[in-house]
Amino acid sequence: MLHSLRRAPRARPTALAALCAAGALTLAPLAHGADGYTSKDTANASPITDRFALRAIYFPATLKTVLRLDPSNNPLGGTTLSAENDLGMPSKDHNGSVEAIFRLRERNRIRVDYLKIARTGSTVLTRTIIFGNQIFNVNDEVQSSFAWRLMGFTYTHSFIQSSRFELGAGLGVHLIDADATGSVPARLLQHESSAAGAFPTLALDANWRIWRGLSLTARGQYLSANISGLRGSLGEYHADFQYRLAAPVAIGLGYTSIHIKYETLTGGNPGLLTEDVRGPEFFVRVSF
Repeated sequence: MLHSLRRAPRARPTALAALCAAGALTLAPLAHGADGYTSKDTANASPITDRFALRAIYFPATLKTVLRLDPSNNPLGGTTLSAENDLGMPSKDHNGSVEAIFRLRERNRIRVDYLKIARTGSTVLTRTIIFGNQIFNVNDEVQSSFAWRLMGFTYTHSFIQSSRFELGAGLGVHLIDADATGSVPARLLQHESSAAGAFPTLALDANWRIWRGLSLTARGQYLSANISGLRGSLGEYHADFQYRLAAPVAIGLGYTSIHIKYETLTGGNPGLLTEDVRGPEFFVRVSF
């Protein structure tokens, strides 16, 4: 009976079991970013570590538009107009735009952005103008509208990257389409014109984590080309400061300048468009 009540020997932990137990406490998986820093480290969280980001932007832009709509059979035959001074369109416009950024692996990023601006104008002409296939006379009351949309796709590769600074270069393409209408209702005259094009650009992109949740981002894109009766250029420049309130939300203040020039002497809608858009940005950014 004494033999039956004797306790069985206690199992002694082996060295391997002890290491496994310690590893369970100290080797919890972390999501690593470039150069060994982690995207879950709130002290280092920044645009450099984000895998995805979405910005909702309020953009009170200042606009300067030069427009020439040529008769379909007479390139260079239209009147060069200022949309603000000649057609009575406002030089300020309050817009919203969006931007999404996708990080592929550690050093590759794709940015997609979209902007639409639409305005109308009404004025009494002080000079005769050729507006496409119509002639509007002095003292005609002209109703007009002009809208354009810009969608960009940009790829950059970061050739310099650390937990605090990132600098990349790459290529972009911007798709733009524009629609213009002018009419004199009293004389039943109207002309509509539209154009669309794709502009490739060379791109530079930089991010700097200044301190904790405060970051500075900047980018620039530009290219000019003259091909077979089509001349065009596009430049886009942006910089902003953003502060990460708490993961995954940041707020920011920035400035954007866009310059577009498009002139074609061929096709069904020959003409010229020069667009300058610039102004501050206020945005909310969600990222992870």
